[in-house]
Amino acid sequence: MSSNQTKPDSLIPLKPLPAKGIIGIFAPSSPVDSVKLERGIRYLESLGYRTKTTKSCYASLNYIAGTGEERAHDLMSLVNDPQVDAIFSTRGGFGSIMMLPWLNYEEIGKARKIILGFSDVTALQWAIYRKSGLPTISAGMVGTDLAKTPLVPQFEEHFWKLLHSGEVDLPLDYQTDQPREVHGISMPGTISVAAMLLGSGYFPDLNGTIPIFEDVNEQQHKVEAYLQQMKLGGHLNQLSGVVLGRFTPAEKEEYPDRPSRDLVFDRAFGRGNYPVVKGFDYGHVPEKISLPTGVPISLSLGDQSVMRTRKTIFEH
Repeated sequence: MSSNQTKPDSLIPLKPLPAKGIIGIFAPSSPVDSVKLERGIRYLESLGYRTKTTKSCYASLNYIAGTGEERAHDLMSLVNDPQVDAIFSTRGGFGSIMMLPWLNYEEIGKARKIILGFSDVTALQWAIYRKSGLPTISAGMVGTDLAKTPLVPQFEEHFWKLLHSGEVDLPLDYQTDQPREVHGISMPGTISVAAMLLGSGYFPDLNGTIPIFEDVNEQQHKVEAYLQQMKLGGHLNQLSGVVLGRFTPAEKEEYPDRPSRDLVFDRAFGRGNYPVVKGFDYGHVPEKISLPTGVPISLSLGDQSVMRTRKTIFEH
């Protein structure tokens, strides 16, 4: 199956979210708590934005917010609505993978609208990049982080900085006496969700990319399994680098005798000829950093290491 991914230094620019613009909201995964959704909507409207919700925001079918076809229809309705400037997700959970066969990726690419989500929405965002080359934004959502009262300051600051400027310039907890700079395409995501796409036509080519992985409540051996599965498939061979975010521990582990998380990572990436940066504030944590998916970034590594976008993700 052919890929429409962009080349390592190219970028399809997104249309920026204008002041007082209209934000379309849909549920790509699990049902959302109506009280939290309303709080998030009020927050956005307090900043001058207008909102437009879809049926999926109020739907519930077991652990998904309607069938995959229904949720895909809601997303495409927002993509094709000329009044909607950007598209935000309600929450993650499970189920965005079920939307993928029902989407029109050509129309998504042509619209060039911000599509923002996190966690389970990784499946949707990686598929969009694989099929259209269009960037998306991995960030907190309307019924989760945007519904907190008050919002976490670090999250709020980085969220709006990315939405307004289209750029990131972030310090990394990485020091080396052998300075180097690497370039690649940013691929942030929840590793267990990304692994769901393996073997399908929706999994992107990771050669020349910089995955930024995180996860939550996954047992240690399962995190290792996802990494080893990618390794066996050759997907970790030609990365430009790796950034490891927060891996929130599982409530209960199956095996009492476990390797350290660092050893798990070393077994997956240790022989690569690319840098592995750990401890980045991206993940299921209140202070999560917002990141673009599918855009050229650089890791400048030395005494004071930083991650930067190489250009704004928005059209001028």
